[in-house]
Amino acid sequence: MQVRRTQQVDREGVAWISHLVTSELGWIFREQTTVDVGIDAHLEVLDSATSKATGQLLGVQIKSGLSYFGSATDGGWWFTCNAAHASYWLGHSLPVLVMLYNPVTRRVYWQHVTRWTAVVTGKGWKVFVPEDQELSAQSVQDLRPLARSTSEISALKSLFTWGVEGDSKSSLWERDIELYRHLLSARLHMLFPEVVATKDVRIDTSPVDMEVWLTIGLIVEVALIHPSSRLDKLLDKSTYAYEPLLIVVCGARDLNDCPQLQKASFEAPLFCTAWSPEAGDDESLIAAMEAALRWMDPPLDTMAEG
Repeated sequence: MQVRRTQQVDREGVAWISHLVTSELGWIFREQTTVDVGIDAHLEVLDSATSKATGQLLGVQIKSGLSYFGSATDGGWWFTCNAAHASYWLGHSLPVLVMLYNPVTRRVYWQHVTRWTAVVTGKGWKVFVPEDQELSAQSVQDLRPLARSTSEISALKSLFTWGVEGDSKSSLWERDIELYRHLLSARLHMLFPEVVATKDVRIDTSPVDMEVWLTIGLIVEVALIHPSSRLDKLLDKSTYAYEPLLIVVCGARDLNDCPQLQKASFEAPLFCTAWSPEAGDDESLIAAMEAALRWMDPPLDTMAEG
């Protein structure tokens, strides 16, 4: 009986990723060989100091073959999938990663499937897999935070979004906004101890979601947006006056994740930044906040400690 080359490549990809997870990350790789419906393996984080299992897991969908690297774009590749798979991964109790294996270079690239990285195409969904997210020992730093217990994240969201009602798509985003308000408020206060972030009382009449104000009375308005949000209201300067406005693209690792920002032309006092609590990198957030503070009159010295 003939064995198809694609089957061999599939097995090669699983085996190589198992090797990398075990030898480079120092974690446990468990292949799912029974009733595979979209998750090929589970990764379990091991404590680097004690080698004890943590119970923190990641689900992985593995795709092997050159065909997944055929349509390269700037900085990576688009992985396409159908709506059923996207819905399954987004609703999974574990964080889900897509991993692409190149059988020629024997390199593996990954992406976390979230509502920020999964994009509707009309016919299905697509997920951008960056070339700078190659699976290696350095991936531990990026992947470990993703493997936090989902029950912890759910509990935090339930606590912070208490009282936000509704099941519509817009209401779900309102819950996310409420969560980001709390997370971003705490982060900004840590980075800029002299500022306080509050929920904007004019939330129903302007696109602003939060205000960051200084003890001397100056205010920076903050709009929290989804990477796929329309920015019509934010760009309509004839309707709204800004203090200046800091646009925070929630859940994005960089502004390239928000295509409409690339097409729009921004002038002060609009400052844009991508920020995700999972990314563990506040440099763009600090830069945008400092730019907003410098724009204000009188000019302010840099206050960030981080």
